[in-house]
Amino acid sequence: MSSNRIIKLSIAGALLLFGLALPYLGASTFVLSMACTILIAAILAASVNFLAGEAGMVSLGHAGIAAASSYAVGWASAQGHGHGTQLILAIVLTLGISLIYGLLSMRTSGIYFLMVTLAVGMLIYGLAFRLSSVTAGENGISKVYRPEWMRETWIYYYVVLIAFVLATAALFLITKSAFGAGMRGLRDSESRMRSLGYNVPLYRLGAFMFSGTIAGLAGLLAVWHTSFVSPSSAGVERSVSVIIMVILGGVGTVSGPLIGASVVMLVENVLSSHVVRWPTILGLIFIVTVLFARQGIAGSFAKFRRHRSRKTAPPPEEELHESALTPEKTDSK
Repeated sequence: MSSNRIIKLSIAGALLLFGLALPYLGASTFVLSMACTILIAAILAASVNFLAGEAGMVSLGHAGIAAASSYAVGWASAQGHGHGTQLILAIVLTLGISLIYGLLSMRTSGIYFLMVTLAVGMLIYGLAFRLSSVTAGENGISKVYRPEWMRETWIYYYVVLIAFVLATAALFLITKSAFGAGMRGLRDSESRMRSLGYNVPLYRLGAFMFSGTIAGLAGLLAVWHTSFVSPSSAGVERSVSVIIMVILGGVGTVSGPLIGASVVMLVENVLSSHVVRWPTILGLIFIVTVLFARQGIAGSFAKFRRHRSRKTAPPPEEELHESALTPEKTDSK
């Protein structure tokens, strides 16, 4: 096992141990709630990061998928249905919306894919406003309670932490599979993959279904966390915020979504209570990252570590000179 992999596993293990020990370190309810907010945002960012990093498809509509899942739970709760029904409706609506997204965008790429996902996301946002009989309009749906055994903040924190670990592991395994290799092939050269016989639209649809499922999980956890869902959760601002998380953390990196979500959520929820113009600070952080860490925080750190390991590595043995391989000449008498 290489030293880089050992370092990565050590850092991941240390972060996981810290996350598991957080409730026992005297963390307050606010800290645990803030940790839940960061982890849920990281799950949503991971779904976008998966598409952007592996398939080269940047989506501006994943907030709509997450919001659809949240509204499914909210509507079922308002109708008096149990949590099992809420979960089933969230899964069905998430898969249905993801399928619509995928079918509409499976034959597009680049800026056209971006615009299609933006248009569908805005459509969901508009429906959340207009279908007031289902979504309660701009007032949103409140009092959406999570299951009884999750009512304690520290228990729900562990639920969200486990969901984040499982979602990250699932996306990582997909990227290392043959399907993930095919996605990277489409990202690098779509025409070459077509010539090799790959069904490009089907690969795009599959990638979006995987990504949309993770986004739906984030929406389910979000509505159980806040007990509230409104049209703003499907707005384009939310999708842009997720894109910022992905870029800050590093596109295509495993830890990037968590790092980017931590930065954005802490600025938005903590720094905003002390600084009025917190969006300006977030914008400055984004600009500095783009200028001096173009691969994101996680990506640039990994690049720096690889560069440093190459500099500190011992130089390879020099090849013997040709004269050293020939026998030494002696003077003839």
